Amino acid sequence: MAGEANVAQTVIIVDDDLGFVWWLGEIFNDAGCRALPALACGDAVVLAKRLGVEPDLIILNPSLRGASKMLKNYVQTNPHLKIVTIGPPLMRLGASIQPHAILERPSPSDLFLRRDWLEKLRKLVWQVEAVGAG
Repeated sequence: MAGEANVAQTVIIVDDDLGFVWWLGEIFNDAGCRALPALACGDAVVLAKRLGVEPDLIILNPSLRGASKMLKNYVQTNPHLKIVTIGPPLMRLGASIQPHAILERPSPSDLFLRRDWLEKLRKLVWQVEAVGAG
């Protein structure tokens, strides 16, 4: 991905669907990012601490237990953190935290369109970077 310096380097992906977070993580790896998939917010925090990394981008299901608290803690230490929620736009994280973008969960048939999703996720990351720069 030469020439794409604005791509987030470390992405934490949190959702309770193991297949989805693993699949999404592989696509982010293909896009040149370090992806840390987790099934729960607490697991994501522990994994990031254990590896000694700070996320540039967090993609998560906002209905998961601890989602707002996890994001609040990360935003306090990294105000430039980018946040993308998984699911319908109606899911809220709280008044103090607003996502930079929303990622619609793919249908089962979309899971096989890896190349299309790779491009979709690259565009999503660029969109998030542009919103954060503004």
